[in-house]
Amino acid sequence: MNKTTVDLGKVQNSCFVAMPFSPLFQVEYDKIIHPALLEMNIICVRGDEIYTKQRIVDDIWNSIKTCRFVLAELTGKNPNVIYEVGLAHAIGKPVIIITRNGDDVPFDLKALRYLFYDVNDPFWGENLKLGLQNLIKKVIENPTIEKYLEGIVVDELKFPELSEEKKKAPPKKKKLNIIGTWQGEFEDQSKTTHKVNLQIIEENDFYSGAAVITISGEERLTVVQQIMSVTVDENKIKARGVNYTYIEQGSSPGYALDNFDLIYNEESDVLTGIVISELSDKKLVNTGIDFKRL
Repeated sequence: MNKTTVDLGKVQNSCFVAMPFSPLFQVEYDKIIHPALLEMNIICVRGDEIYTKQRIVDDIWNSIKTCRFVLAELTGKNPNVIYEVGLAHAIGKPVIIITRNGDDVPFDLKALRYLFYDVNDPFWGENLKLGLQNLIKKVIENPTIEKYLEGIVVDELKFPELSEEKKKAPPKKKKLNIIGTWQGEFEDQSKTTHKVNLQIIEENDFYSGAAVITISGEERLTVVQQIMSVTVDENKIKARGVNYTYIEQGSSPGYALDNFDLIYNEESDVLTGIVISELSDKKLVNTGIDFKRL
């Protein structure tokens, strides 16, 4: 009989989180997934947090081998996430699947642990956190991992004990007074002026925003509205364009989503920083922008 041996190493009380590296999911990770695992004394590991070698897959593979289970965000059918789920199943690791769209879960995976959440539900964050913790408890109560696919034989594993003492969440940081509408402008590489109205809102400790960009200097006026993902770390604000729509298309054949990396100056009540375009051929590297409150 042909056999392949995989050395799993020492299994840790950790969870490997397979999810797209996108601003769309950053709040979900920071505010829901990471705290949910922290409260259960489980180390949370995400692919973009562990790079130590030249090949990214080496770090991912090692984390999947030694983790207790994998949590996979399948919204958007990201191929990297699907690949990481395949690696986990190949060695019999339990996988918990979450998604905002049931159609994004491949047919072969729908029979596994699968948690749907609706971001239109005003309590979606709390419900997702509770649902995750319930599924994690089931994984811990049933530690056998070799029954996911036939032909996988795992030697007796020693699972570390989970501490029952709840880890305290880090103290809440002082909230910045950034809620409201901000006005600024910048020039792209062709010296075309973009006037920006950036609105930042907060609901249940989640930040989000919208930006209306008016582009002047073209033959016809162009006005674009972007939905923004907003994250806040101390006095640093990152606003990432998620999608856009034209209010007035004007002469524009297409638009590159904007990313704002900003710092809030409380004393002068301004946001200062840079704006970067996502399109490589129109990259706005170190293009400065200052926002004043309206």
